[in-house]
Amino acid sequence: MTALLEVNNISKSYQVSSRLFGATTESILSDVSFELESGKILAVVGESGSGKSTLARQVVKLEQPDSGEMFLDGKPYVSIPDLHQRVRMIFQNPAASLNPRKRVYQLLEGPLKNYRNLSRSERDDLIFQSLEKVGLSNEQAQRYPHMLSGGQGQRIAMARAIISGPQVIVADEAVSALDVSVQAQILNLIMDLRDDMGMSWLFITHDISVVNVIADTVLVLYAGRMMEMGPVKQVLESPLHPYTRKLLQSVPGVDSPGNEVVAVDVKSASDDTLPEGPACAYLARCPLADKYCAECVPPMMNLDKHLVACLKAVKSP
Repeated sequence: MTALLEVNNISKSYQVSSRLFGATTESILSDVSFELESGKILAVVGESGSGKSTLARQVVKLEQPDSGEMFLDGKPYVSIPDLHQRVRMIFQNPAASLNPRKRVYQLLEGPLKNYRNLSRSERDDLIFQSLEKVGLSNEQAQRYPHMLSGGQGQRIAMARAIISGPQVIVADEAVSALDVSVQAQILNLIMDLRDDMGMSWLFITHDISVVNVIADTVLVLYAGRMMEMGPVKQVLESPLHPYTRKLLQSVPGVDSPGNEVVAVDVKSASDDTLPEGPACAYLARCPLADKYCAECVPPMMNLDKHLVACLKAVKSP
C-alpha cells in the first residue's frame, strides 16, 4: 500500500544563545523517517526532550526542516498549496489553543472562511455536523472556551481540526492534560473519527500505555533520533531496543489485560549529556553499551518490518 504521508530524513536544529559561549547550534531531530498509511494511526513516543513536538511542527509545516523531504499522496509538500487544510494539528492544551475572546461557533468558522468558499447556511451545517461528530450539542456553539471543561475544550479543538476534511491530523500530547477517565473518552473518539472519516493520525505522546490502546504503528524517539519502529503489538510485546524496554518498565499496568491508561513521565532526554561525535545517542544510559556503540551511530536495521537502531538488538526474554 502506498503511504499517504511520507517523511524522509527530516533534521532540525536551533540556535541556542549563551552568555559564555555565544550562539551555538543544538540538533533536535536527526534523520527521522517514517510512512503513514491512509486510515492508520502512527504513534510517536518518547520522553520529554526527545523531539516529538518538534517533529509535529515540521509535519504540519509550522516550521521548515533543515533537511529532508515530506510527501502527501506522493506529492512533495512544496507543491501542495492547500497543505494546511489537508494536514491539521491538535495541541496539548485546549485552554491555550482556543482564542478566549471567540465563541465556539467563531472558532469553528475560521477554517471554513480561510479554506472554503461557503455560504452562511453551509457553514452552519458543517459546524453543527462537526460538533455532533465529537459528541457535543449545537448549544455548545454559543459558548466561550472558559465555559467548557478540559474534555469539552479538547473536543472543540478536534472539531476545528476535522471541519476542513483533512487527510492527516497531528495530535500533539492531545490527552496528557486530561483526567484519566476523560483520556479514555478522547482516545475512543479519535478511533471513531478515524473509522468514520478515514483520516490518518500522527499521535504524539510520552505515555507508551496510550500507544498500546490507540496505535497501529509506533515510532520510538530518543534525543531526536529514531530508536525503534514497527507494528505496535510487535514493538510492545517484543521490544528490541534497550530504551523501548526501559520505557515499558517505567509504566505500571502497560501489559495488563485492561490496558489501563496510566500517564507516567520519565526522566527528560534533554537532561542527558549526549556523546560527542558519531555514537549512539543512548550510550550513557544503555546497560548493553560497549566500545563499538561509542564509535558509530547505529544504522536502522529491518528485522521483519520491525526497525531498530541498536548494535545489541535482542529479543526480550
